[in-house]
Amino acid sequence: METEKRLLSLINSVRVLNSTRDLSDVLHQLIKEVLRVIEGSNASVLFLYDKKSDELYAKSAIGFDMSYLKDIRMKPGQGMSGKTYSSKEGQVFTSSDDTFEGMADLTSQTKELYAQSLGRMEYPMSAICVPLISNEECIGVLTVDIYEKEMQFDQTDLQLLETFATQATIAIENATLFSQNERTQRIHKELSRVFLSKRGLEDITKTLASLIDKDIIVFNEWIEPLALSNEETTSYSTELRNLFSQTLNEVIIKGEVVFHEVTLQNHYYTVYFFPIKTEKLTLGLLTVVVDEQVELDPLDRFAVEQALTIFAMEIDRQEKLVADDFSYSGTLLEQLLHEPYDELSPNHPVKLNFPERADHQYVIVKLFIENPLLSFEKLNEKKAHLTRLVYRELAKLPYKTLVHDKNMELTFMFTVRSGQNEDLIFERLYQLFSKIIQISHEQFGLDHFAGMGKMVEKLTNINYSNQGAGRCIQYLQTTAGKQSIMSYSQLGPNRLFLKSDRNELQEYVDETIGEIITYDRKHGSELLRTLEVYFESNQNMVDSAKSLYVHVNTIKYRLRTIRQLLNITTIKGENAFELQLALRAANYLSM
Repeated sequence: METEKRLLSLINSVRVLNSTRDLSDVLHQLIKEVLRVIEGSNASVLFLYDKKSDELYAKSAIGFDMSYLKDIRMKPGQGMSGKTYSSKEGQVFTSSDDTFEGMADLTSQTKELYAQSLGRMEYPMSAICVPLISNEECIGVLTVDIYEKEMQFDQTDLQLLETFATQATIAIENATLFSQNERTQRIHKELSRVFLSKRGLEDITKTLASLIDKDIIVFNEWIEPLALSNEETTSYSTELRNLFSQTLNEVIIKGEVVFHEVTLQNHYYTVYFFPIKTEKLTLGLLTVVVDEQVELDPLDRFAVEQALTIFAMEIDRQEKLVADDFSYSGTLLEQLLHEPYDELSPNHPVKLNFPERADHQYVIVKLFIENPLLSFEKLNEKKAHLTRLVYRELAKLPYKTLVHDKNMELTFMFTVRSGQNEDLIFERLYQLFSKIIQISHEQFGLDHFAGMGKMVEKLTNINYSNQGAGRCIQYLQTTAGKQSIMSYSQLGPNRLFLKSDRNELQEYVDETIGEIITYDRKHGSELLRTLEVYFESNQNMVDSAKSLYVHVNTIKYRLRTIRQLLNITTIKGENAFELQLALRAANYLSM
């Protein structure tokens, strides 16, 4: 009869547990029903396992003050519940001696919290502990205590509690799944609303941060912050980039969720990194900053993972808007380069807010991709990465920019205000394209040449800047990788040689300074170098001697030898001009 009563109580308890889908309610009901099912029990605690800290913590209890009990942390193997967790088998402690021995290895702090939660320091007269097993893993331990004398649990009680624990685990799993779905749907709904209203990535970030009550930083794939949940996270993003750039890049490459314990602003945090991905690309990282003492709830983590799609869509949407803008600008730039400006449809400049003005200057820069061995498909894939990088960097410039993309070459036209220091403008462009070339080489495996044309004041003259940029590219291609970027002004007289026949140039060099080159090779001398330095020193023998670290008489002797080899009496006038031209041609041919 007693057995039937217990079974009926168990059945009723299972019905009660399954009557709610709220996880907190399920855990509370679980503890209440335990005391009804297990006769004589007057206290019970549900411990759950925290994977991150590898500890058991009290989640719900009856007969104890949770304001103290919630601070208890036990490692697997500690106390009665810890031993049950490790063994994954139910245990009966039939006497106070057994419970005393089972709790003997608890820390003094845990014992103190236990005594405060009970209101006194007293060991149970008897106790049962059973594991909660889900998918062959122990997710927690259910402990039931008796504090009344002359009462103790037996194997029948253990079997009944084990049956109850099995049903309770199912109820917990169902409630967790329901809470997970409900929370995910709510977060997805809120984020979708913000996304559809086109309020931008920052509003989406702030909305998610408020829903999970955590600080959030969104990085792009180059570990630059795109959005912050609040101003305080600015310093966090800077420290993460400076101290953990390698870790962040590894997450980008591997595309897996990871977390790390870090120190930010002299405070300990756990930082979770969630890759933001499309089918083909990793667009960035959603970073959640959590206080060290607070775990990112599994429900929040699941909700964040589901929300990543919204972030990917928004980043992709923003990039497409920029790409569309540059695509249209490319049409205008193509016309500027191939048709007189006056013949353009007036709608184009007006639509792009791009009228020619007296206070504007223009300059063309060309970026050439040098990877002939890549397949067409592979090159297009890498070029897509490059294009995203270029658009991102151009957005940082204060200059109006048009971009024309054709095959292996990107052409840029920058509009700047007249009166600005040209050297500073070119220095800024040099830094921009040096950065693009470096990142593209390191991350995409692409090699580039960049040429900067000269500044012009009229759109009708933009072709002069375009031709100059093209000649820089042509020159760089002859230097066998010694240099990757240059301006038209740096090209200097070398521009004269670009369209010359190399054999004809070599013939001129041989005829003009060939005897000097032959003499140096035969005698190991430095006549040619001396002649170069002599011209660089404005034909001053004293300065030449200082530059070459030799006596001035040595310079006199070498110059006399040069005149004898070339059969000339002086190195002046036309002779000097031809010798300098030959030296320039020789340097060009050696590149």
